[in-house]
Order: sequence, then structure tokens, then C-alpha cells
Amino acid sequence: MKHLLTVILSILALVATVTGCDGAHRYDARLVRTDSLMRPDPDSALAIVQAVVRDSLTSDGDRAYRDLLLTQARYRCYVTATSDSDINRALSYYRAHSGEREKLTRAYIYKGAVMKELGHPDSAMLYYKTAEATAAPDDYFNLGYSKMRIGELYQSQLPQDSAGIKRLLEARQCFKMLNDTNYLIVTLGMLGAISGVNCPDSAKSYFEQAIRLAQDYKPSLQYTYKSKLAGVYLHENEIRTANQLAMDVFRNGKDVCYENQFYYYAALSFVRLGLIDSAKYVVSHLPVLSNAIDSMNYYNVMAEIAKAENNHELYGKCVAHSKEITTKLLHIKSGPTVSQSELIINNEQLERKQGVEHSQKRLLWGLVFLLALITALIILKLYYNVKKYEREKAILKQEFDLTLNSWKESLQEENAKHVSTLVGYRLSAIEELYQDIRFRMKDNGRVKKLLLLSSLLEIMNERNELLDVKPSDSFWEKMKLSVNGQFNGIVTYVEKHYPCLTDKDINIFCLLCANVTPQIIKLCVGFLNAKSVSNYKNKLIKNKMGLDMSFNDFIDAYMRGDLP
Repeated sequence: MKHLLTVILSILALVATVTGCDGAHRYDARLVRTDSLMRPDPDSALAIVQAVVRDSLTSDGDRAYRDLLLTQARYRCYVTATSDSDINRALSYYRAHSGEREKLTRAYIYKGAVMKELGHPDSAMLYYKTAEATAAPDDYFNLGYSKMRIGELYQSQLPQDSAGIKRLLEARQCFKMLNDTNYLIVTLGMLGAISGVNCPDSAKSYFEQAIRLAQDYKPSLQYTYKSKLAGVYLHENEIRTANQLAMDVFRNGKDVCYENQFYYYAALSFVRLGLIDSAKYVVSHLPVLSNAIDSMNYYNVMAEIAKAENNHELYGKCVAHSKEITTKLLHIKSGPTVSQSELIINNEQLERKQGVEHSQKRLLWGLVFLLALITALIILKLYYNVKKYEREKAILKQEFDLTLNSWKESLQEENAKHVSTLVGYRLSAIEELYQDIRFRMKDNGRVKKLLLLSSLLEIMNERNELLDVKPSDSFWEKMKLSVNGQFNGIVTYVEKHYPCLTDKDINIFCLLCANVTPQIIKLCVGFLNAKSVSNYKNKLIKNKMGLDMSFNDFIDAYMRGDLP
């Protein structure tokens, strides 16, 4: 059985090794420290991870972790990515180690962030959606962050507004679960922006919620959303409200950087209120025009100012420039649409799902094979034990028969007339056989004690000759005669004065008087163990005979003649 246990433990250790190979890695303390600072203090996180030399790290896991944290810290500190080599190494490692699910999700998120900064929004969408599909259901932060970034990308795809809003609402729920006010504000702002012109009431509601939270959590952030809210009111032709918001932003949010779009909203609100000088002042503070859309908005605002001043020449030039830019924008060949990105990501997710299912099936079949192997080993061991028991039992019977035959031959040479000698010889033979089996068991350990003694009892039941050699002989009658001879008729006295005693009680009484060991009495009368004999000995005198004395005291009192 020890060998079987060793084999099973080895198999279980092998299974634990195989299934645990993707377990948690013990990372470098500097990297763990960097990760803990990433959200509260990204500048310190970037400084720490930049100080960690990649080649000084001893494991692939540490190097991948360092690449991920470096990309994440740069993004959090607004360091524009120029290459995706670091995040590619991290992503390659975590794809091969399924136990690092949270870090794999993060790697997909920041791969998407890098691709967006490198000018590939469709690829960014692909990786953000992969992160969304990879994240664990209870990984609320990464799940919410990936959904938030997907919603952000959808803002530029008007036909996909509903899909973007759906993702942002899910992200809002995740950040609520985490009680993360910062990202909750950002998500509400994105919801306001994506609702925009199509759902102005919803946009106002989301921006106002973001402003209220920002006033308590991060006051400077409220002006960013007030600037966006001003645009919503302007599109709704609520010019005065839009202008009031714009004035509040200009007066109190001087240190906040705004999108160029805000300056156009503010300038247009002043123009429509007839405050042309204020509109010109706002336009004069416009940042450098960095793209075609900003240029188009600039010429639209200047056209409005020129129109208000009745400067028809300037008005015509501005309108012409605006139309020219609009025509170019309409003819720019676009890359893959979001719908195409959806198709790509769905195909990739399907392939990943099929791969996972294939791996799970292989693991399941492996476990079934191991279970079948263990079951077969256990069955073989049980079969071996049964055969061993049968062999030991056969050997035990053979030795018992040899002992019995030897005893019969010796008994024929004894004087059968001496009853006490006959009884003593029979009991001695049983004792000798019992001790021989115990000694043999202790000597070579072939079978357990319980097996030997239970087999001995079984064999004794099959070999009644041991207690009654000849049919005409009565072992128990001779035992009574022997005990009466040794103890002055004590058996006759007990039978006469205590008629409540049964034949079994008298037989045991005789064996006790003959000083037979409890083990042998147990074998002769069929008790379960030797302790039962001792208990029976006390009950015989006190309970059945009603005497307040021990068995030995009763014998002594009878031999002294003190009993009536």
C-alpha cells in the first residue's frame, strides 16, 4: 500500500506542477512599488521604472512587467509614444502566460493607447476591445477603463454613437463599483461629449453631473466640462447661457488648457450677442491651428465676425477657405471603418475562444486519463491484497491443521483417565497455537494482526476437533470435573446455589478457575476481545450472583469455608 501511496502522490505532484506552471510570479520589489504608485503618483512611478535597467532583471516575467509599467507610466505622464516595442514584448509574454490575466488585460489596453498615439485609431479600437473581452468580470477598473477608451474612440464615428454610449455607461457602472471619482468624472464628460448634438438634454445632464463631482473632487476640472457644456447650449441656440458659461471659464479657469473648439463656442456666443470686440479678443487667444478641422472652425468664426461687421469681402474669403477645407476632408480616403474593426476583433475573439476550448478539452482528457490510471492502480492493489489474504489464509489453515494433527498424535499417547491433564493439555495446545501465530506475525510481518486473529477464529470454528477430539468426549464436562477436583467441588456448589447461571456462565467460570488467559477464553467462547472477558468476569460475581466481592475473593472465601 505504501508503494501505491507513493505513486499517487507522485502523480498528484506532477499534475500540480503542470497546472500550476502559470501561477503567480514573485516580481521585483521595485516593480511592485512602481505599480502601487501608478495611479496616485504617476510621475514617481515613471522615475522608478526608468531607473530599473531591463537587462539587470533576471526573469522574463520581471522584464515583461517592467515593459508594461514603463509604457503605462509614460502614457499616464503624457509622454507621447514613438514606438510600440516595449508594449509588444510585454504583450507577447502575457499572451503565453494565461495565469497573468490582469496584466494581459492591461497590456492590451496600453497597446491600444500606443497605437492611438502612433496614429492608428482602428488598431487601437481592436486592442481596446480585446482588453474588454480579456478582463475578468470582477476586474472593474480595467474593464471600465477599456470600455471608456472604446467609447472615446466612438466619439469620432457618428453612426456608432449608440455603441459608444453603451460602452461608456458600462464604464461608468464599473467606476461606481470601485468608487473611483476621478475616472467617473472623466466618463461622465465623455458621455456628455458623445451625446452632443444628437441628444442635447442627455449631454447637459452628463456634463452637469461631471461638473458637480469635479467641484468637490478636483475643482479645476469643472471648467473643462463647463467649456464643453457651453458648446451644447450654443448648438441649442441658448446663446446667453452659453456665453455665461464661457465667461465663467475665462474668468476662473485661466490655468486650464482647453480644446480649440471652446474658443469657437465662446467667440460665436459673443458674436450672436453682438459683442464683436469680445469675439475678436477670444479669437486672438486661439492656440496654433494644428489640423484641418481647427482651420475650418477658425474661418467659420471669422466669417461670422465679418458678417456682423458687414465686411463682405472678408466674409467671402473666409467662406471660400472653409468650403475648400471641407471639400478636402470629404475626399480624404479613410482607413478601415469601426465596423471593419468590429469584424476583425470578433474573428480574433472567436479564434481565442476556440483555442481556450481546445486547451480545456486537452486538460480535461488529461485529468480523465490520470483518474483512470489512479483507479486502475487502486483496483490492482485491492486485487493484490485479496489474493495475498487468500494465500495467507491458506497457509494459516495448513499450519493450523499441522498443529492440530501433531496435538492429536501426542494426545493418543497421554493417559485419557487423567481428566485434569487432558483439559490442561487441550488448553495448552490452544495457547501454544495462539502464541505461535502472534510470534510469527511479529517476526516477518506477513499480514496484519487483525487478519491473523480473525482468520484463527474462523479456522477454529471450522475445526471443532480442537475442543472436542472425540464425539464421545465432552470437553466442558471434563473441564467441570477438573475444576471440581482442584477446588473442592466449587462448580457443583455454584450450580446448586446459583441456578440463574447459564451453561455459558458455568463454562466461563470453569475457564477462569483454571486460570486460562483472557485471549484463550475469548477464542473458546467467541468473545470479540479480551477486554470483554474481564468485564464479564466482574459482572458474573456482582450482577448475576449478587455478591459484593471480586472473583478471586469468591474463590478464596469458598476454599476457606466462609460461604454458606
